[in-house]
Amino acid sequence: MQKWVVFCLTLVALAAADECPDGRQCEKGQTCCNDPANGYECCPFEQAECCADHTHCCPAGTVCSSGKSSCVNATSSIPWVERANVELPKRSKSFRMIKPYMGEDEDNICPDQSRCPPEFSCLTALRGFGCCPIAQGVPCSDGKHCCPMGRHCSADSRSCTRQEPVTAVLCSDGVSECPLQTTCCESPEGKWGCCPMPKAVCCEDKLHCCPDGTSCDVQNGKCISLTTKNETPMWAKLPARIRAEWENKKEAGQVRAAEKSPKVMTANRVPPSQQEASVSSVTKENKGNDVPCNDTVACEDGTTCCKTKDGGWACCPLPEAVCCDDFIHCCPKGSTCDLPAQSCDEGTRSVPWLEKKPAQARQRVKVEDVPCDSAISCPDNTTCCKTKEGGWACCPMPEAVCCDDFIHCCPKGSTCDLPAQSCDDGTHSVPWLEKKPAVTRQSVQVEDVPCDSTTSCSDNTTCCKTKDGSWACCPLPEAVCCDDFIHCCPKGSTCDLPAQSCDDGTHSVPWLEKKPAVTRQSVQVEDVPCDSTTSCSDNTTCCKTKDGSWACCPLPEAVCCDDFIHCCPKGSTCDLPAQSCDDGTHSVPWLEKKPAVTRQSVQVEDVPCDSTTSCSDNTTCCKTKDGSWACCPLPEAVCCDDFIHCCPKGSTCDLPAQSCDDGTHSVPWLEKKPAVTRQSVQVEDVPCDSTTSCSDNTTCCKTKDGSWACCPLPEAVCCDDFIHCCPKGSTCDLPAQSCDDGTRSVPWLEKKPALTRQSVKVEDVPCDSATSCPDKTTCCKTKEGGWACCPIPEAVCCDDFIHCCPKGMTCDVPAQSCDEGTRSVPWLEKKPAVTRQSVQVEDVPCDSTTSCSDNTTCCKTKDGGWACCPLPEAVCCDDHEHCCPAGTTCDLATLSCKEASGRGSTTPMKKKLPAFVTPAPTTAVTTSAGQGINTMQTEEKEEEEVRNQCDAHTSCPKFTTCCFMASSQSWGCCPLPEAVCCTDGRFCCPAQYTCNEGKRSCVKGEVMIPWYTKLPATTTSIISVEADRNSVQCDVLNKCPERSTCCRLLTGAWGCCPLQNAVCCTDKEHCCPQGFHCNVVSKSCQRLAVLQLETVPLTPVYLLEQPDREGPSRDRDIQCEGQTSCTDMETCCRTSATSWGCCPAPNAVCCSDMKHCCPSGYTCTTAGSCTQNMGLLWRDWHMFLANKKRALIV
Repeated sequence: MQKWVVFCLTLVALAAADECPDGRQCEKGQTCCNDPANGYECCPFEQAECCADHTHCCPAGTVCSSGKSSCVNATSSIPWVERANVELPKRSKSFRMIKPYMGEDEDNICPDQSRCPPEFSCLTALRGFGCCPIAQGVPCSDGKHCCPMGRHCSADSRSCTRQEPVTAVLCSDGVSECPLQTTCCESPEGKWGCCPMPKAVCCEDKLHCCPDGTSCDVQNGKCISLTTKNETPMWAKLPARIRAEWENKKEAGQVRAAEKSPKVMTANRVPPSQQEASVSSVTKENKGNDVPCNDTVACEDGTTCCKTKDGGWACCPLPEAVCCDDFIHCCPKGSTCDLPAQSCDEGTRSVPWLEKKPAQARQRVKVEDVPCDSAISCPDNTTCCKTKEGGWACCPMPEAVCCDDFIHCCPKGSTCDLPAQSCDDGTHSVPWLEKKPAVTRQSVQVEDVPCDSTTSCSDNTTCCKTKDGSWACCPLPEAVCCDDFIHCCPKGSTCDLPAQSCDDGTHSVPWLEKKPAVTRQSVQVEDVPCDSTTSCSDNTTCCKTKDGSWACCPLPEAVCCDDFIHCCPKGSTCDLPAQSCDDGTHSVPWLEKKPAVTRQSVQVEDVPCDSTTSCSDNTTCCKTKDGSWACCPLPEAVCCDDFIHCCPKGSTCDLPAQSCDDGTHSVPWLEKKPAVTRQSVQVEDVPCDSTTSCSDNTTCCKTKDGSWACCPLPEAVCCDDFIHCCPKGSTCDLPAQSCDDGTRSVPWLEKKPALTRQSVKVEDVPCDSATSCPDKTTCCKTKEGGWACCPIPEAVCCDDFIHCCPKGMTCDVPAQSCDEGTRSVPWLEKKPAVTRQSVQVEDVPCDSTTSCSDNTTCCKTKDGGWACCPLPEAVCCDDHEHCCPAGTTCDLATLSCKEASGRGSTTPMKKKLPAFVTPAPTTAVTTSAGQGINTMQTEEKEEEEVRNQCDAHTSCPKFTTCCFMASSQSWGCCPLPEAVCCTDGRFCCPAQYTCNEGKRSCVKGEVMIPWYTKLPATTTSIISVEADRNSVQCDVLNKCPERSTCCRLLTGAWGCCPLQNAVCCTDKEHCCPQGFHCNVVSKSCQRLAVLQLETVPLTPVYLLEQPDREGPSRDRDIQCEGQTSCTDMETCCRTSATSWGCCPAPNAVCCSDMKHCCPSGYTCTTAGSCTQNMGLLWRDWHMFLANKKRALIV
């Protein structure tokens, strides 16, 4: 409607004129008709119809018929008339520009997003932009009139004169030049700029200029007439063009500013202002010497801006070129376009014309909103106006006048004529404009309108329900959904079903038909749980059936009817006799429920409020009065201003009524609940370099001067303008000043200054008074009671005394990983601790005569004496024999230490050592191989005592679990630590798995693996594990227990995988369940099932127990070489290139120093010790359980 108003006003203005848009004159009573080849021609009829052949025309009230070469209407037909050619005068009347408007898609879009009709051109006006009623126009200096391209405006802007081919105005420096009819003015940098008017006055601020006959008021940013004292805005200068060297050599054709224009006038001195206003900021924003086409588009230096057919800009590759009327080509300066010949005519010769190239977006042009208050703003070149409700609306003009009806507005300098509904400036009236809603002053992102969690409609549309309970889209914002479930009406109107129209009280308009909704992108669809095993699909409701099971109503939060078959929408009631749903105003058919489905494993995550606080899933974080967080029990809810209550999404809080209002009805509001502290979240600054950092959840970005700034997004993309940044996964769109992720664009963000990092003093982490770990590590106990260092801060020390996990995670010993609940990461191995410098090691005094060594604890014995627990600050057990680490409690029944936290993990008790009388010995020296062996035997005896005790007479090796086998009424050993014992008495599963008796497997979520076969436990007098008659035979001499698999080890010996029909891994240390394949790199077993990758931990392969062999061969010697041999249960190791020695351990590892050896399953280290391999070994569990052993002397 607004577009047609503009058209009508334009036609009225042109009808009274006898002049064509290109300046040609037609006689009164004739009509101007456009000819693309020859400009405008005259038709000898008033308000005639111009025919499409560009040659003929017809009278008003008829149409051109090309087939009949005539003018026809409903009653008659007459021959058409040929147009007459007219001469183009040297002087013609200029055109009055009209104001832009918010139009339709086919209109020309101005840089400020206002629009002009398709046949108009957008030009810079006095305020913002105006619409010139010709396709290619140039603006006049008064900012209100325009002239055709190729002509220039007179001094009073009232007429257009033909532009003669002249040269540019050369500035005083001899190398800078300005276009004709401009004035050279010096800039603050000592360079030259161009004032866009002849004989201009250069202002003393060297930034602005004023027309001839005025003076500069720099303080107020105005040009004051010397005669009338009228005030007009100052003009900003454009950058001058720097001439090339070859141009300076061509003296002919050059015109200096002193010759072609009068001497520059000196402005009257006006005190400088604190804040300057300018109409254009082209000078500041222009890049280098580019030719600006408008505020946002420019062409390269030495080219000319030309309009395109669609109202945009293209670049002619010639300076000061002539733009041809076909909107595609251009000609050199001083020539004319010959459209029929497709050439450029210079008067004496013709040259081929040139094709224009696309213009480029101008860099560093920042469009800012107009702030209404601290929270609301309007787009650039608009004006904030108050509404009736006290809010804000936007008038689509800069510095506009807000009318008293709170709905309309008028241009600056005019007044609102409420009775006439127009704007009056004293000379004429123009239609007033309607204001548009203002927007919240935040980065506004245009997104789809969500109907529910999975369906949405496009922006500026409304979600409406369909008959089947799904969604459709009304092509109007905040529309009214009609009760026929098909149509909709504009906001504020009502649906008139009999008339099939929309009624707003004053008139009726046709209603609109809804369009299908679309599935929302990047939205996770989750089922609605009915109980722990059954669920319905998203946006449905669980309803009970007659048999007590579940069915699904295809509506969210629906009402389940008492017939156990049907359901109704939320807020309505079931009318069983009528078989319908009644909401008090009308009835709709009820819906039939659908079967429910078995629930898949669903992962529920908390909603983070900030880096340390969160709310549970499907709730909303809301601020409290004290600035902390509370949780509204609704997703995407509205937080009320009382800081206590909240309302559903799409509704508003009605504080006086204490309810939630969605425009159609009110519902009670909800009270928020306290938020919870987020677990395992460590807030730290993001370091940019050694001295600068950004706050947590931000990104360091470089600035133009090489310093740092902070983007308020984590892992953000830093834009090339060194000012803005975009979210991760998107790219910076500099021309559009937005972030593009391929599907949509969002506003970019501005970076904030970085912070100087505080001086941080790096210190060691003390483990005790004598031992410490490096900074950013964690002290963890070793099996021997000493200390090792986990390479992460505040880590969790694993129960194997070897590994550690990050803070907030738990150690999964069977999987050899760290588990956070949603993901697993590989665990870390601890490193040796170091002795603290400048620390004096002293004994721990028990009384005046007795003491224990450093890092031990004095404990009383049964006879009242003292013994030493090999742990600092330990807990002395009530049996007066054992002790436990600090923070644990003694469990005498299981001879273990339980953590006070109640996690369920246990550690073996420590056996106390005799105390000594002060002074205590400080060192113990091993002087011979025999002493070393005796020490090793002592350690092995101690390790034998820390086996897992099943009862007073039965035990299992360490890193196994005692399980009672009901069938044999005896204990068995599950080859996994902290395992789950199955009720069948023969099998077990890893920690955090459950036994599935029916499928004889271990289940964790969707992952299912075979369960493990337990091993017979041993009594204290029997250490070896005997194989029963159902054992799996590996070869003639070796066998594995029942339901296990034989696998070769690295030594070539046989090992046993505690899984039936298992897959032996290539690392010869692990195995996987049947159907899986080994992934040694990730230490996991993988299987592809239903297009999803199932992953379970690798299972270690154990060295099988060698049975004792009867007969003479039992004690035979082991031949080394030649005449050298070692006894049985020893290993031959070289002591030199020609000699042999015997290692006092079977199947031992000979160290490379030819002096030491390590037990089987251990590796020699350069420090003279033995490190246990990753796999647990069945053989000699009772001997070699410690992570570190002293190397044996060969």
